[in-house]
Amino acid sequence: MEIVQSGKHTLHGLNFYLSYFDDIAKVLPREDYCFIVGGWVRDRILGEPIGYNVDVDLLVTADPVKVAKAFAERIGGEFFVFEKKGFLIKRPVIATVVLNLPPYRYRFDFAQIKGKDLEKALEDDLRDRDFTANAMAVSLDDVLSVGAKQTIIFDPTGGIRDLEEGVLRPVSLENLKKDPVRILRGFRIALEKDLQLSEDFLDFSRKNTKIIKKAPPERITQELFKIMRAKRSSEVIRKLYREGILGQIIPEMERLKEIKDQGEHHIYPLDEHTFQTLSALEDILSGKVYSEEVKDLVKELGAKTFLGEFSDIELLKWGALFHDIGKPETFQIREGKVTFYNHDKVGQKIVEEVGKRLRWGEEATKFVSGLVRYHLRPFYLREALERGQLKDKGRVNFWRECGELTPHLFLLALADAIASGDTKEEIEMLLKTVEDLRRFREENAQKVEVKPLLNGYEIMEVLGIGPGKTIGEIKKALEEAQIEGKVKTKEEAVEFVKKFFKEGRC
Repeated sequence: MEIVQSGKHTLHGLNFYLSYFDDIAKVLPREDYCFIVGGWVRDRILGEPIGYNVDVDLLVTADPVKVAKAFAERIGGEFFVFEKKGFLIKRPVIATVVLNLPPYRYRFDFAQIKGKDLEKALEDDLRDRDFTANAMAVSLDDVLSVGAKQTIIFDPTGGIRDLEEGVLRPVSLENLKKDPVRILRGFRIALEKDLQLSEDFLDFSRKNTKIIKKAPPERITQELFKIMRAKRSSEVIRKLYREGILGQIIPEMERLKEIKDQGEHHIYPLDEHTFQTLSALEDILSGKVYSEEVKDLVKELGAKTFLGEFSDIELLKWGALFHDIGKPETFQIREGKVTFYNHDKVGQKIVEEVGKRLRWGEEATKFVSGLVRYHLRPFYLREALERGQLKDKGRVNFWRECGELTPHLFLLALADAIASGDTKEEIEMLLKTVEDLRRFREENAQKVEVKPLLNGYEIMEVLGIGPGKTIGEIKKALEEAQIEGKVKTKEEAVEFVKKFFKEGRC
């Protein structure tokens, strides 16, 4: 790399090339300019592979909305606009284009750059960014030109120097104050790019943990989910917890420190067990736990999409982080033993509150709270199988109640068992339970998917009563009777319902 003058370097433009840049050039008005900035430039300098999630930030002198819209039409992408409020915000309008070509996902963010002196305006914009590594830019014209080998890199804050030294440094501490979510981003980028956080950043984040609460919950969620998308997200989550930042966002996590002794079946205090579970889950997802059954389960993940760009894998990790979050509230000592009765149900409610507060959306919140609600179920079934007491009714109820969560629950249970210090024999029995349940599902699809012979309205008509909890209990009992083969026809169902209600079993 050749240094041209202070704040500028040259590198071959092909390093920064992406085929979609040709399409951007074709929709950009001839008299206007475009600069590629931020993470795309940083990663190409680091020589990183592009990967499946491609994010590109662009500054244009034209109207970003018009450029983005034309670009979206040209490549067949989705287009939307985000407006930031505030008088001093340099990029108030962000026009975004998203293109999904599984397994690839492309995102292009267009913002406007203004000023009579274009180079000065670009430098001002770069100096307003989060980290020196992200405060670099190249001209689209340079990247696409015949003489691309002399592409100029604008680097007014010393980003290349910091990358060479392996340091992630904020452009200024003032920039962190203006946008506190950059604190989370710093921890994430340092992990993803294997960079060392600068001392001034660490010192600032420790002394200013409370400012993260000033950031919009949607942006906090976006950054936290990006952290969970990293293969070793447990390292960042642990650091955020240790530094007191995670507790500012999710105060319920701070209460984990209260439980030093979890009683039998556990070898760690609650907070350490929680992080060990997340770490064990990441080992499982990366293939470090070698079992064909486990590998098959992992293959089932990643197909569901949440919050536009995240998958059920990130939600599974949230499930691992929150699986015991109800324990501090349910801690009791009964007959000399530590107990946490109903911590799964209490944890479900806590997750629902967290999801609502951080704007996760109903679908993602329900998914994670469901994992927490049912995370003990595989262990109960393991005990039943070991004692020879696991019946078809229990197997069917598991599949019907847990539904789409089943592969995630199996993997979460395995990670929980590893983090609890389960013996080799106990883990083998857990895997045997998983195998038993999956084989049952394959061989008894009709039982699992049984359709009630009477719906709720028909039950109300037969009994002459109105809607309520009783109807739900009777309907469930009828379904179980069908599963067990006790009821096979509609006539038998009517008689069963009448008898069940008359005997007061609901």
